[in-house]
Amino acid sequence: MNFFYKQTSYILLITLFLAIFSQTVFAEKAVAKVVTKVKQPLTIAINETSFPYHSIDEKGIAIGLMADMWRLWAKKQQVEIQFIVLPWLETLNKVAKGNVDIHGGLSIIDSRRETLQFSQPLFSIYTHLYVNQQLSNVNSLADLKPYSIGVVKGSAHIENLQKYHPDFALKTYDNRHDLYRGALNNEILVFTGLEKLADNFPDYDTLRQRFPPHKVLRYQQGNYGVAVAKGNNSLLNLIEQGFEQITREERAAIERKWLGLTKQKDSLLVAFSSHYPPYMGVSPSGEPQGLLIDVWRLWSKKVGINVEFVPRDMTEGLDLITEQKADILLAYPDHVNTSEDISFANPIYTSNVQFYLNKRVKDIEGRRISSLDQFNQQLSDGVIGIWQDSTFKDQLLAKYPQLKVRYFSSLTTMLNAAERDEISGIVGLVDLISARLVQNNLQALFYRLDSPVLTLKLSPVIHHKNNKLVEIVNRGFNELDINSLIRIEDRWLNGNTGEHYYKQQAQKIMLSEADKAFLASHGKINLGIIKNLSPIEFIDEQGKFSGINRDITHLISDSTGIEFNYMPFDSWQQLYKALLDNKIDMLGSITPTAEREKLLIFTESYWQMPWVMVHPQYYGRKSKLEDFYGKQVAIVKGYYLIAKLRKKHPLITFKLVDNREQALVALQQERVDGFITTMASATQLLKQENIVTLMISMMEDVSLEKSHFGINKQLPLLRGIINKGLLSITEKEKQAIYDNWFSLAINTGLDKNVVLQVGAQIGVIILLVLGVIVMWNRRLQVEIKHREQLEKIMKHMATHDELTGLANRVLLKDRLSTAIAFHQRQSLKMAVLFIDLDGFKNINDTHGHGVGDELLQQVALRLQGCVRSSDTVVRFGGDEFVLLLTGLNSPNEAAYVAEKVLRMMQKEFELSKTNAFIGCSIGIAMYPDDGDNDTDLLKIADTMMYKVKAAGKNHYIFN
Repeated sequence: MNFFYKQTSYILLITLFLAIFSQTVFAEKAVAKVVTKVKQPLTIAINETSFPYHSIDEKGIAIGLMADMWRLWAKKQQVEIQFIVLPWLETLNKVAKGNVDIHGGLSIIDSRRETLQFSQPLFSIYTHLYVNQQLSNVNSLADLKPYSIGVVKGSAHIENLQKYHPDFALKTYDNRHDLYRGALNNEILVFTGLEKLADNFPDYDTLRQRFPPHKVLRYQQGNYGVAVAKGNNSLLNLIEQGFEQITREERAAIERKWLGLTKQKDSLLVAFSSHYPPYMGVSPSGEPQGLLIDVWRLWSKKVGINVEFVPRDMTEGLDLITEQKADILLAYPDHVNTSEDISFANPIYTSNVQFYLNKRVKDIEGRRISSLDQFNQQLSDGVIGIWQDSTFKDQLLAKYPQLKVRYFSSLTTMLNAAERDEISGIVGLVDLISARLVQNNLQALFYRLDSPVLTLKLSPVIHHKNNKLVEIVNRGFNELDINSLIRIEDRWLNGNTGEHYYKQQAQKIMLSEADKAFLASHGKINLGIIKNLSPIEFIDEQGKFSGINRDITHLISDSTGIEFNYMPFDSWQQLYKALLDNKIDMLGSITPTAEREKLLIFTESYWQMPWVMVHPQYYGRKSKLEDFYGKQVAIVKGYYLIAKLRKKHPLITFKLVDNREQALVALQQERVDGFITTMASATQLLKQENIVTLMISMMEDVSLEKSHFGINKQLPLLRGIINKGLLSITEKEKQAIYDNWFSLAINTGLDKNVVLQVGAQIGVIILLVLGVIVMWNRRLQVEIKHREQLEKIMKHMATHDELTGLANRVLLKDRLSTAIAFHQRQSLKMAVLFIDLDGFKNINDTHGHGVGDELLQQVALRLQGCVRSSDTVVRFGGDEFVLLLTGLNSPNEAAYVAEKVLRMMQKEFELSKTNAFIGCSIGIAMYPDDGDNDTDLLKIADTMMYKVKAAGKNHYIFN
């Protein structure tokens, strides 16, 4: 029977195998049969200007993302294909009529479904609007309404814009290259496009310069696929069958090739948004700039890795990270829930979100509102504006659900609404809003609420698979010099420097208003000290307070501003009694006990020290108090440890002494067997040569001595301030103190005072000799110097402005003529910046000419700080100034200086009678492009300056 069953099983298995094999062969034949029925080669319609999806190179060969995809598809399907290059509208018509088999790739939109049948979407596609760099006021789609938008006939852009933005005016072109030419001819200032401009356009570089990446706006996400004629299901099935065989990795590689961002070898691509000045933005010439941009440049220099900045909006920047097309998103609030594909590095900056109210908004008593709670209570109809792209809006509304808000598509429209009283105020990042208010000359119309304050931590974003890069980023930022970061911060931020993040990091503590008021009213803090407790605290040979506690209190003073008055005492008992009697405010090196806590308040511990036993060397090394059972041990009166030791070690007789010197004498006279004290005191004692027969043993069964500051119970605020100061002390600073007081001192045998005295005597003799020589020649030089100084003063008056000390028109003309001749020989560029102050007349008329003159003097100083020593700063007359910049290689260098001047002029001026805010308008002329003589250059620069005035001021333009 078993044999029969085995034979039957074998027969069944063989039958099943044959059935499966025959079915597989049949299926393969069926597929082969379908393939053989397809007309070969299959024709695929592409358009030469639909870069980067399909286009042709200079030899007429099809290139682009879809061209590579189709070639891979053909290889996997073993089908021959042929690309047919057609104008865009013909690609649609030919495929719809069946004259061409397949459309190479296009956006899937409803209107095209009437004549075409689409595959499943191959991937998502984003459409973009390219904006001319001259449109500095355009930062969002809402800002585009006044402008005509260029589109290609038959493109999906037309349908999408008409559907989602029906109020936009469209101007059509036959193809993409005609669209580009229209943009270069200034027929349009905005046009639609895909992820990249077509780099096969003859004037690609000029087009990219006028429509730079930082001005690109993403406006729509759709699907991209391929298409055949309506009803051609068999061909469509074959197409989708082939695309299913292309792996995810193969597709991703092709996408990165054509849609990815190019970068140099060994560089990191850092994406950033250009809409967040002063944190990150771009200059008018398109260069990345801003506080965090400079911080990343500092990081790059520190770690030795080059970074290339890629301007994108925040949403697209996150997409670049998830798609691994960029390495890092410069900074993003780490509280926002985003894709699982990303990781946050450690925060590199924090920024506060606060509310700004129009100054006309007051409480029921006519005073300014102080908080958002008061605003909600007293102005129930008040509306706050918020930018719709703000990352903190959900967090804010969850905390204040009753707040009435109105969303705006851009900061510009929000500020305009606030200026027109359409809303009561606005909310946003403090530095961002402050910068925009200054830029629009609105800073005088708003005031900031003290509360609430939302703090956003800004962190770099990296793909979650790149853990190594996260470590490199974190390590690099940890090693940056805080002073360099503070200088970057000061360069970009206005307002109260006490609010600056890096400044706060350096100070590490922020005193409250109550803390400041206490210190102001109390004056100096009386700190009691012991005269001879070296190295803890003592009075040195010069009569100055010294020791560990001195070093600690100096650090506290530096970070909190506390002024200490040191009051010396002979003994611990006197010191402690003085604190209880309110004769001093605090003392150091005290350990809290239950009894003491009834009488004093204590700070956090700031120093730990082990207890040791000082004893004769012939005892050998000891480690426990049990080793001294039956012996007598000295200990200073008042130590909190005494009661504990007597209770725990009754077999030891503890002899109380007034100070450690008495204990030392008792030990040397053999009246006690040991002396228990702290490591610091014992180390100091053993440095004395007369006790070389003694040694130290650490007591392992006695807990560490923890030093605290004891404070008068009537001064609770003082404890908080001291604790903040203690927290600001770094481990590095503590180690320096330890190294200073516990290192071996070597006596050279030379008396310091004697050396100084001899040196002083020799110095006096040398000075006397030199004095005789000087007096011998002085009388001969007086007359010569007097004449030279008089001549110098007269020459300076003729060529310089009397008020500011700057060069005047006479000197400008001379230097311009000289510079032109030099630059002509060296083939270098030169720039003339004509500057006119915005808002100066109002200050001069309101506060008088004295204040106006004071302002002009400060402007002169700031302008001098914006240029090199080789450049010339001129007061041209009134409130007009001229900068002569020499030895330039490109106009970008002049633009950099102009941007620096704009920032400096926008900062607050502190004058004797008032604080003032102004701006300036700058016109720039370049040599030799705008003229080859001083008259033409000044005339062009002056004309450009007036164009800036007419366009809204506070900016600069070239000819």
